[in-house]
Amino acid sequence: MEDKEIQDFLKFLKIANETCKEKGKHYEFTCPICGCKAIAIKNTYNGHLWAKCEGCDMSVIQ
Repeated sequence: MEDKEIQDFLKFLKIANETCKEKGKHYEFTCPICGCKAIAIKNTYNGHLWAKCEGCDMSVIQ
């Protein structure tokens, strides 16, 4: 079970990071885990990623 959760997290992180091309701009993408709408943004100051899925509640706060 734990391995699948880690794989899902890494899959979500990869897609969210690849989606965000510019810092400070909000992006929408399809969650690779559940297929629902997800949003992401990179911080303009340090480039850290923030992303969240509305469907499966997966989130990344770097």
